[in-house]
Amino acid sequence: MHLHRIFSVACLLPAFWVLAKPVQAQEDDKPFFELGWLDQTRDFSSNRADAMAQSLDRFFGVPRSDVEAAYSSLRLITESRWNENEGMDYRLRLRGTVHLPGVTERLRLIFSEDQGEGTSYYNQNELLEKPRSTRLNLELNLGENDNHRIDFRVGLRSSLKLRSSVRYRYTKPLGEKYFNRFTQSLYFIDGKGYGSFSQYQLDKSFDNDQILRWSNELKAEESFDGLEWSSSLQQLWRFSDTGGLSVFARVAGNTEHDYTALYQVGLRIRRNFSRPWLFWELGPGYSWEKQASHLPRDGSAFLVARLEMAIGRQQ
Repeated sequence: MHLHRIFSVACLLPAFWVLAKPVQAQEDDKPFFELGWLDQTRDFSSNRADAMAQSLDRFFGVPRSDVEAAYSSLRLITESRWNENEGMDYRLRLRGTVHLPGVTERLRLIFSEDQGEGTSYYNQNELLEKPRSTRLNLELNLGENDNHRIDFRVGLRSSLKLRSSVRYRYTKPLGEKYFNRFTQSLYFIDGKGYGSFSQYQLDKSFDNDQILRWSNELKAEESFDGLEWSSSLQQLWRFSDTGGLSVFARVAGNTEHDYTALYQVGLRIRRNFSRPWLFWELGPGYSWEKQASHLPRDGSAFLVARLEMAIGRQQ
């Protein structure tokens, strides 16, 4: 048996162990899934920087905020994308988490667009990534406390090819206004091989519903040479109860290249309207990309427009 098959089977053992444990009675009979906006409070964190980051991430629909929600949470998104070089593209997207009541509180279904490497944890601004097909994964929380968390995820690609990952997360406040977070994901994708994804993130909160976020990512995979890296600065703030603005700048490349592959700037304007669970969003930006050292850098403007419905349990 090939080594990667042994690794895949071994990754499934923790899930079988948890599922074999006796099912505990639910503490309450609240419906696990209902319409409603996802949070207007900050009592879920004792650290101001973390609380503000969570609140803003939820408002802006950062994928991680849905994936790590302690209750079922889905977003249905109608999206139109225009790129100066590529024209128009239209998508209907589904993302979020559905917990499985009566099985175990640590097991849930994840709807995301990553291929198995766990990138739905890390994307902080969807304008940076082109949308892909929605994939269904099964995720198991292996353990969690105030600072540490370990998750296991498994799913199937086309032709019944397996993808699985294990992710470790460490979070820690640095005083009242700073919060740092480190995540490490190890994964296997059948047909592509093994890989790892690392991210360090530092948030600084301000008094007027603002945070400044510095993120750094590093990705290694058998399917490509070198290490893919990126670094970004992003500022998010709420200018009213129903509106928010985010601006960002990002650079990215590969350690095998003697040039920086991407420079990108942009912003997101987001508002809640008509119902607490309806949002519209506009995201203009500009990218400067370089495909090879002997080619000139190519600049292009882009615009993303979204209409979003947020579904989840009230806090």
